[in-house]
Amino acid sequence: MSDLLHIETSRLEPDITVLTFAGKIVLGPQTMAVEDLVSELLRKNQKKFIFDLSRVYYVDSTGMGAIITCLTRAVRAGGGLRLAGVNDRVRQLFKITHLENVVSFYPTVLAASEDFTVVS
Repeated sequence: MSDLLHIETSRLEPDITVLTFAGKIVLGPQTMAVEDLVSELLRKNQKKFIFDLSRVYYVDSTGMGAIITCLTRAVRAGGGLRLAGVNDRVRQLFKITHLENVVSFYPTVLAASEDFTVVS
């Protein structure tokens, strides 16, 4: 498995941005790239995000911090962030760190997109 993190961006109409990740989300330039990408999308008035983590096999504390930072920025902008397809190993890390109650988990991107409303 590659140490590189690959990120693809797509849209679910009318207003949801899906970021599909492959690899691992760990300390390094890729983690900063995630935060920078979300900040750029927020500047373009995109506020609803789904992070598809179905192809992510590991997240370290820095990666988890980046996800929570993105969530916080989205919420402050009047939007939200949901996680989809998180495997058991990564989900357990969220549970151990008590962050599983901070972010919403869904089995698929489609499930995460349902009733995605935010209060402004």
